[in-house]
This record gives sequence, structure tokens and C-alpha cells, in this order.
Amino acid sequence: MKKTFVAAAACMAAGVACAQSSVTLFGVLDAAVAYTTGSGPLATSKWQLTNSSNTFSRLGFRGTEDLGGGYAASFWLEAGLQNDTGSGFTTNTNNQSSGNTTLGGLTFNRRSTVSLSGPFGEVRAGRDYTPTFWNTALFDPFGTGGGIGANQIYFSGFGGLTSPTGTRASNSVGYFLPPTLGGFYGQLMYAMGENESRSDIVGLLPTWSHNDGNYVGARVGYLNGPFNIALATGRTTYTLIAANLPVSNNLRVSNIGASYIFESLWSLKLMGEYYDESQGTLDGKGALVGFNLPIGASEIKLSYARYEREPAGNVPKPTSSKVALGYVYNLSKRSAVYATVARISNSNGASQALSGSTTSPNHASTGTEFGMRHAF
Repeated sequence: MKKTFVAAAACMAAGVACAQSSVTLFGVLDAAVAYTTGSGPLATSKWQLTNSSNTFSRLGFRGTEDLGGGYAASFWLEAGLQNDTGSGFTTNTNNQSSGNTTLGGLTFNRRSTVSLSGPFGEVRAGRDYTPTFWNTALFDPFGTGGGIGANQIYFSGFGGLTSPTGTRASNSVGYFLPPTLGGFYGQLMYAMGENESRSDIVGLLPTWSHNDGNYVGARVGYLNGPFNIALATGRTTYTLIAANLPVSNNLRVSNIGASYIFESLWSLKLMGEYYDESQGTLDGKGALVGFNLPIGASEIKLSYARYEREPAGNVPKPTSSKVALGYVYNLSKRSAVYATVARISNSNGASQALSGSTTSPNHASTGTEFGMRHAF
């Protein structure tokens, strides 16, 4: 809901004249009852009330000031919420493991940017999505939800959920192409780890390169009617100074995603993603295919994902695969109820499990959830 009077009051309080502007308060609250279980001798199971299973819960503020001539200045502040406990999410201050904050307090971890847009495109500064995450979010039937149907590649890969730059990057400057290029779109991002220059000197702490946490990424795509395709890549620098020599441990992530809407088949949307990552001597590859089928007020989702980790040497490659089926019934434009079932299978020593449970290597994990989502 728009709160234009907030901007007007701020202008009057400051005693200055303001161009036409608006401020919007928005958010999502999502909660679900979930049961997940593993199998094998090490298996555990769990009942829990979770959050963000269909869509990530959030509270945000965004605003735009019209500067005239097609130019605008904007801001965006968006905080993740764990509404099952009333707490917030962590964030990361320097795109490195040393920058992880403690869990519990409200942080604008999802997005915190100021931007200038115009005929040239848009420039953003702050914390924002990395280019590679956009493909993971847009070409998955379950979108950015964090429930048992969530993207298995993103949750299994070392360049996904657990990486400081797997979703967003702090201290970033980004550029977006203007939406007037005949369907072509693109994004560039550079983010800084903000280390001191003396951190390169052996014998001083920390013994990490001053480039640690620096991120560079790009995404380019084409959207024409029902067809959408995008390619993205990104690199995060991690270099340890050991035995007076730098040892590269850079993280590289690349993916390509595509979707097509068949209007003649009830607007059936087919989509898929191919994912490739590497860090040091470890590689990983994954693929996802699925569909989204709207039927009246209902929506059916199905996805199949497979992820394979590739250690150095002639050793087995731990592999996990996941199938998820979801149903959403939209009570209104803002409210919906939903249900999801999912199963993860493991081989070659993998032991991936649905959130809340554990499973033995080479065994399976299954789960069910029922929830409700409300947006405002």
C-alpha cells in the first residue's frame, strides 16, 4: 500500500521542495506445517512450523522520486522475516565467511539499495541479488520459496545457499540495461570485500588476500512473448597466503535458464536451468526441469533436479536428485493456501536431506508441507 504522505511529511519536515515521489510499504507472511524424514541407520525426522515455504517472508520499503526527463532516483529496503519465531535473518557484510552476522535481529538482508535510472538504464549501489541467482529464481517452478520444493541445485551446491555471494552481494555497484532494447536485457555487478591492503603481507593477520570477497558477475537475456532465456556467470575471489605463496580458491558459478509459455495449453509454462560451479579442486554440476500450470484459481508445480559434486581424482561423484510436486490455491490476489510433497534420492555417498531431517548416505529423504501465504 502506498504511503505518499510519508514522503510529503519528510519534505515538509526538512523544509525543502520535493519532486513528485512515492513510498510503498510491502511484505509477505508465509507459514507452513511441515514433516520431513530421512532413511537408513542415521535417519531422523521432524515436525515443524516453518516460514517462507511458498514465498520468502519479508518486510520492505521502496520509493521513487521523479526527476523529470525520464530520470528517477529510488531506494529499496527489504528485510527477511522468520514469522514462525518473530526473528529476522542474518546478513553478510563483506562477502566472506568472516562477515556473517548473528541470527535474530531484523536486517535488510534481502535488498538495500539506492539507484538512479533513466534512458541509459539503471545504476544501483548497496546489497542486491547476484546475476547468477536471478536464473535460479526465475527458471524454477517453485521460485524463491524456501520450502521442501525449493531448488535442489541451490541448496546442494557450494556456490548456492551456503555461499556469501550465492544469493546476494554486499558493497555492490550494479548496472541494468534499459528495457527498450527489443527484448534484450542484462546486468553487470561488481562487489567489494573491503579488506585492508596490508592483509596480503605474510605474517600479519588476517593472512588472506585484500581481494577476498570481491565479486564480479554478469547476466544477459532475451525475452520475446512467451519465450525467455538468460545466461549468467559470476566469480568471487578467495585467496589464502600460505608458505609465502598465494593459493587461489576462487568460486566460479555459471548457469543458463529458459522458459516457454504454451498459451494454447492453459498457459502451461515449461522451464529449466543448467548449472556449473567450481572452487579450488572441487567442481559441481546440476540441472533442473519443471513446469507451472495455472488452472483457474489453482496452480500446479512440478520440478525434477539433479546435482552432482565432482571431487578431484578418480573417486565416486556424490549425486542427489529431487522431485517435488506442489499445489497452490489462490484465495484472492494476495492470499493463498498450498501443499507440497518432495523426495530426495542419494547415491555415491551423498546424504542430502529435506530441511529438518537427516538421512544416511545413499538413502532417501521425504517430506510434506501445508501452508498459507499472505502478501500486502
